[in-house]
Amino acid sequence: MVRQDWSDDDLARGLFEQNPEALETLISRYSRELFYFIRLVLDGVGVAQDVEECVNDLFVVAWQEINSFDHERGTLRTWLTMRAKYIALDRRRQLCRRQTHTTQLADETRQWTTAEYIRGWTASGRTGYDNDGRASLPPHPEASMEHLIEQNERREELRLALATLPELDRYLIYARYCKFASTEELAAKTGLSRHAVDTRLWRARKSLRETLKEHSHEYERI
Repeated sequence: MVRQDWSDDDLARGLFEQNPEALETLISRYSRELFYFIRLVLDGVGVAQDVEECVNDLFVVAWQEINSFDHERGTLRTWLTMRAKYIALDRRRQLCRRQTHTTQLADETRQWTTAEYIRGWTASGRTGYDNDGRASLPPHPEASMEHLIEQNERREELRLALATLPELDRYLIYARYCKFASTEELAAKTGLSRHAVDTRLWRARKSLRETLKEHSHEYERI
């Protein structure tokens, strides 16, 4: 239940007490404002989904790490804004690294396939002319980009599959396999036992595999 009559001090106390109403009210009060703030920090890098995930991560942090908030050093809004800034900057660095890696991979693939085409073309004994006596060229290297396109499609399928998971499971998957957090760290942050964390991760992975398998079957029927 959203408590519109609560002040930020009431919200902070509710979060300290792990009151779900405090979290619900916090999200209702600040999600739109922080969405636009995070989008400004990302500065055009990424898509709306990245902004939304940053906002979700922020509220997970607010729920799990409220003990780091000190009202003597600033307001709850200031604390949230600073945490949002760090989360957004971290996501921006990840996205920039990913874009750089993708560009480098595309360049390397083009260079490799061009060399392979030329080697295969010349090694086949062709003279460089077709049967009509016109100059012939090796296959266009852009054809080799199909592999990269398939990889991008698979990443998009994975992103959509992740969106079907519960919010906590998405957080665990992201923290474990993107941020490389240990099971112990995840247990400490979520309040779950190590066994519960491992179980949720196992179920999340199983759900992702099943969802991705369904996507592949749908494509086969098209």
